[in-house]
Amino acid sequence: MYLKLNSELSRWQKYAVIFSITLLTIFLLLFLAIWVIFPIVFMNNISVQASSIFLNIDNPSRPDFDNPAKYDLDGTVNFFITTNNTDGNSVAIGTWLILPENQQNMSVGLHSAGELLANTSYPVLLYMHGVYANRAKPIYAYKALRKQFIIIAIDYRGFGDSSNLQPSELGIVNDTIQIYEWIRNNTQNEIYIWGHSLGSALATHVVRKLREEHDIIPMGLFLESPLTTLREAMPKHPIGKLFSWLAYFDETFLNPLEKNGFHFRTSTNILYVDCPIMILHAKDDDVVPWEFGSKLTKLALERRCIEAQGDVIYYQFDEKFGYNHMHITTDPHLNVYIRTFLDECRRMNRMVR
Repeated sequence: MYLKLNSELSRWQKYAVIFSITLLTIFLLLFLAIWVIFPIVFMNNISVQASSIFLNIDNPSRPDFDNPAKYDLDGTVNFFITTNNTDGNSVAIGTWLILPENQQNMSVGLHSAGELLANTSYPVLLYMHGVYANRAKPIYAYKALRKQFIIIAIDYRGFGDSSNLQPSELGIVNDTIQIYEWIRNNTQNEIYIWGHSLGSALATHVVRKLREEHDIIPMGLFLESPLTTLREAMPKHPIGKLFSWLAYFDETFLNPLEKNGFHFRTSTNILYVDCPIMILHAKDDDVVPWEFGSKLTKLALERRCIEAQGDVIYYQFDEKFGYNHMHITTDPHLNVYIRTFLDECRRMNRMVR
């Protein structure tokens, strides 16, 4: 009896050792896969880098771009703008033209986007969304902004129903410059640009290149929840939260991103913006910290010539409002802030141009 019991214990001890070794091996393999193999793959694969930074997954999923009314956006036209890639091939950019609020019941089926744009008296707002989004996501923003603008909302290459190309900072900036020129060719009205989150970095880069390469200056630039640089923002990115503690984080993530052109240097590009700037940031933003918006404001005020380049207006929203990263445009005073900014842009335009 004693020998039998002892044999049973030995067998269970053997199983426990095997189980422990197996579990330890699994954990070791997981550790190697997550914190060793993936950083190496990321470091050497630009496609993985692009997908990780832009998160160009449809959100909302299965979007019905041909039916904007599904998203409670009457008076909206779905169409494509064609741009030229640097390799000479065409790029189709999925676009919504959203009529101003007091024209949303107008029949749009008989008119092209270009005709609607040519026949409006409203200023035009080119809207650039952030990551993990398509143009069907920022509905609250459109509803607020269409009170004062006719909106051109675009999906970048690789997003939504735009051409399925790998997104890149320069590729998106070059597409957007051509879209801006398309707008100019269809209207004589004021044109403003609004960028949200990563879209704010892209928008600032666009405005700089418009001035430096095309001698074009928009009336004004809106930056909602902006970041300073990708390098500074990465610790708040999902990848940064997972990997930034690693001693080799810079070598496997940050340096390869910069080497492959993922810069998003808003803090540099903003110094070359020659129009008034309005920056909005919520103190409870848990995606892009409000300190980035404050830092950009300080940089732009101190290192730009306000008289020649335009003023910088900063609105910071207390955490009690719960706006976080996505809902600043629901603020009840937003229209007043925008009207004040438009007045400043027009004053600047009369003085300088």
